[in-house]
Amino acid sequence: MKIPLFFRIIFIALLAFTVSTFVYFGFVNNYSSTIFNHVNFQEQFHSGIYQYRILSSYFLLGIYNFLGTLNIDYQIFKLKFINPDSEPQMFLAFYILNTFFLILCGIILILITETKDFVASHAEKILIIVVAIFSISLSQFVIVPYDVPSYFFLILFYYFLLKYVRKLNFSLLILLGVILIFSTLIRESSALSLSLAATLLLAKYRFKRESLLPLFFLILLFLLTYFGIRFINNNFTTTDGNLLIENFRQPKNILGLTFWVALFLLSIFLAKDKKALRLILIFHAFSIPYFYVCFYSGILYEIRLYIPVFLTSLLLGRTELAKFR
Repeated sequence: MKIPLFFRIIFIALLAFTVSTFVYFGFVNNYSSTIFNHVNFQEQFHSGIYQYRILSSYFLLGIYNFLGTLNIDYQIFKLKFINPDSEPQMFLAFYILNTFFLILCGIILILITETKDFVASHAEKILIIVVAIFSISLSQFVIVPYDVPSYFFLILFYYFLLKYVRKLNFSLLILLGVILIFSTLIRESSALSLSLAATLLLAKYRFKRESLLPLFFLILLFLLTYFGIRFINNNFTTTDGNLLIENFRQPKNILGLTFWVALFLLSIFLAKDKKALRLILIFHAFSIPYFYVCFYSGILYEIRLYIPVFLTSLLLGRTELAKFR
């Protein structure tokens, strides 16, 4: 049964809101407990690679400062913290930021499923979005200010990329560039948008100017933003250390990698056909630099690292291939 778009948007927004609320207020977080304090947050997220994710910190601190102007009795939330230095005001800022962008993610996903390029039944469209929301929410045992906003910009890039691939409209390319810049200011995982663009453009136009010129433009914008932030900060840190050995020795990281594999297989199982499967595999191949950084300096137990790849794979698995070579 086809449900009107408005009611689907209401449902997805309600689902995202309730699931996120359960995650933040129904469970006691111990993994990210040290950053629920303004001083500790400033120390961690204004040093190392975190200092370059300026837009996400700006969002969070803006919400934090706004909450400070309100006369809120935080006792009504009945919050419990592992760290006695945790501030309810900071925790609530994290909740508002990530819940807001989770709702936006759900809405953009609905719009993507409504495009001509997305092939699925009405029930499949809803279920794929539900899987995406629950996957993002499950990864929120690691609470940071940049993940969910970065997913939103990645999905938004996907939405307009589909339009650009069809029309090759210059204004759409400029819009993609603007989205990429904002995405990079939030988190450097925006490079996955380049992997996505390469996957779809080369799938349709192969190695012709229609694909190579826009890719060159987008890569140039990414590099200018990526290195520009570091030049302004007079610091060119790209990683916070080598964790490669720990990622293959520690049981918790092996568990995280196992979950990566499970999500990868899920995206494969939900793929429309062999052509969609090929797109997913090509996207993963173009994402090798991202995987390298994750394995080298990331913590694989933090399953959030694979979520943007999984979300993109879910969408690629249902992208209409009839008009692609």
